[in-house]
Amino acid sequence: MPLHSGKWKGMILYHLLKGTLRFNALKRELGDCSQRLLIKQLRELEEDGLVERKVFAVIPPKVEYSISEEGRTLAPILLGLRDWGHGWLTRRNLVARDDHLSEKDTGVSSAA
Repeated sequence: MPLHSGKWKGMILYHLLKGTLRFNALKRELGDCSQRLLIKQLRELEEDGLVERKVFAVIPPKVEYSISEEGRTLAPILLGLRDWGHGWLTRRNLVARDDHLSEKDTGVSSAA
């Protein structure tokens, strides 16, 4: 699985730990990621079995993305990276962006 080959893949999975998101909501969470790149990386994550895509037959089209059970196995790693990053910033007296993803949201403890 070439997870490391996508700059945004870790962030996509991290935000999907909160729950199902529509494409535009996920794009807002990521900020600077272009639409084209987000689509490409979501497709790759879906091919790798880490993300599930649900298409609704409505107009305008509605597509929802969620993390798969396989993708959820990466939660401890993703949360560990988040915790390490917060520590890195704290040690340098820097402030992290607000992060509202809690253990309650993921069902996974990031404590090792």
